[in-house]
Amino acid sequence: MAIDIVQNTAGSLIFIPEDLASRPSSCTASFRKPSGDELETPSVAVASIGSGGVSSVSSVTNQTQFSVDNATGITSGAFLWMETADGWAGAVRVSEITTTAITLESMPPGTVDTAAKLYGLAMTCTVSASKTDTRDQNYRIDYTVTSADGSVTHRRQMVNVVAMVFAEPVTSSEAARYTAANFPGVATQKDAGWFRGIAERASDRIKQKLVAAGNYPHRIGDQSVFKPSGMIAMRIELAHEGLIVAGFDPEAYINAQESRLGTQIRESIANTWIDRNDDDTVDVDEVRGFYSFRAKRA
Repeated sequence: MAIDIVQNTAGSLIFIPEDLASRPSSCTASFRKPSGDELETPSVAVASIGSGGVSSVSSVTNQTQFSVDNATGITSGAFLWMETADGWAGAVRVSEITTTAITLESMPPGTVDTAAKLYGLAMTCTVSASKTDTRDQNYRIDYTVTSADGSVTHRRQMVNVVAMVFAEPVTSSEAARYTAANFPGVATQKDAGWFRGIAERASDRIKQKLVAAGNYPHRIGDQSVFKPSGMIAMRIELAHEGLIVAGFDPEAYINAQESRLGTQIRESIANTWIDRNDDDTVDVDEVRGFYSFRAKRA
């Protein structure tokens, strides 16, 4: 989804190209207006980890847990590029890290052994505050990534310059609390990355529904109204993980929760200010009620 930058502030952007065929070595970027005119070419830094940009696996507990020789620059939630001795290379995500002991969110396709190596994957750049002075949607930043094998990849991120950044309605702490209360046996077996993933996908589900209806999240006055919607979205994501209240058919349960989510979102924004013309003024038609009626076949 589009990245939000607050108007008249410098915006730090993170780009993570998980689909590369080879690990990235350098990158350039072009920040452009909605019209396509170039505003600036911010410098891009590819994350450097370990010693000299590489971190080697030193011991293996299992295919998601291992230790490395140098964990400099590696943090919980970070995306890294892994290369294994059996020829696989691709993106992995760190769930937890303690000193040099790393737990991945999921097992990679390649075999993790002491020949495996990790490299930085995330790319960061900063858009100048002077280039975000006009509030609007559909700015973009175009990346040109050069990989270690010499291949070049072009990717794009959409950017909105906004008055206020949308507050995520679901957090990993809330996902952990709900799972522990309803599926205690499962919760004790999961790590931080799993709960983080549930929360991220649930929040994105709400934002996607808002955008699809033309209610851009960053224009909504009171964003705390989406907490109830967040609970429903979280149930949907848990259901896709196979966690469903006993006695329900999985497909029927998910469909019912999807329907509830749509209704809850509409109720949440009812009589809530949405700055539709983005002028920081509450206009008459920007606070609307919610109406429903029962249809019956004659």
